[in-house]
Amino acid sequence: MHGVILFLPKEATMRLSICVPTYNRAPELRVMLDSLMAQTGYGLDVEIVISDNASTDDTPTLVASYADRDIPIVYHRLTDNLGFDRNILNAVACASGDYCWLFGSDDVLLDTGAFARVERVLAVYPMLAGISLGSDGYNHDMTERTAPHNYIATNFAAETLLNGRGEIISSVGPWFGYMSSIVVRREAWARAVDASPIEPYLNGYVHTYVVARSLDEQSTWVCVPDILVGCRLGNDSFQGRDTFARTQLDMVGYERAFGDTLGRDHWAYRSAMAKVSAFYVRTHFLGAKIYGAGSPYWKQAIPMSVSYYWRYPTFWMRTFPIAITPRPLMLMAQAIFRRTLKRRGIKAFA
Repeated sequence: MHGVILFLPKEATMRLSICVPTYNRAPELRVMLDSLMAQTGYGLDVEIVISDNASTDDTPTLVASYADRDIPIVYHRLTDNLGFDRNILNAVACASGDYCWLFGSDDVLLDTGAFARVERVLAVYPMLAGISLGSDGYNHDMTERTAPHNYIATNFAAETLLNGRGEIISSVGPWFGYMSSIVVRREAWARAVDASPIEPYLNGYVHTYVVARSLDEQSTWVCVPDILVGCRLGNDSFQGRDTFARTQLDMVGYERAFGDTLGRDHWAYRSAMAKVSAFYVRTHFLGAKIYGAGSPYWKQAIPMSVSYYWRYPTFWMRTFPIAITPRPLMLMAQAIFRRTLKRRGIKAFA
């Protein structure tokens, strides 16, 4: 990668690297760094690795202001914007930890014991392929929880060990896109990057593909239900694209990651894709219907979704009906849903 490392941490053997790709997000990055610096009660050797995709804001000055804090920082500034995917790859390439916690520069840690929680898992399972951590969605300024769904804890009520590539991808693969809830073994990640061409997967989901490729039948993975991460929703770097392009991104990204890794006849591929259709595609369809996406959106989204998910009952029961429901009925259902959630103290996602 072309760039310059502006400063390095003191020489140390790191157990955990927090790998943060960023671009022009200085205000959000400050909040994220503060949540990392507030961690207590852990004994891990931790570093923060920031890969700056040639930001034009005051990101360099901001990061420099944290250089003398308790957690050492590696800051690598690229001379050109190489795109989201290469920035993630660069962040991990600059890391030295045994494990890398992939972290969005606009997300935060909700719990000051998050590092300690990861430390306890690694003490029990020292050779894990990775960890999935509970996360909740929030609005742009992190003032309101926006979705009544926790991406990991709804599936696992207690800390759970998964064994083998199939079980891991089937169970938590659909949530690999939320990189701030993923801790991966750096050695396995590096092997996966070196083992196959990366260029076909530079589609916003390279991390999903690399994590899937890093797994084999001997891999073990732990799911931690604790809600440790707050993710800003509707704030990713692809929001400038048209509505269908964002829907297509999820459909294509997950399909290639799991299909090319497992094979499209593998039971775990089918299980993961059914979950993608029931959550991500359903969420896109809801948003498109409620906000009045026009016929060009549906003329593209419906054929593509049917071609990808026709074999999954969950698609026909939970996702496809949204596409054919008249918008006034959907708005009425949304209003009822919001009132119900408001009584529970939760702001509705839509």
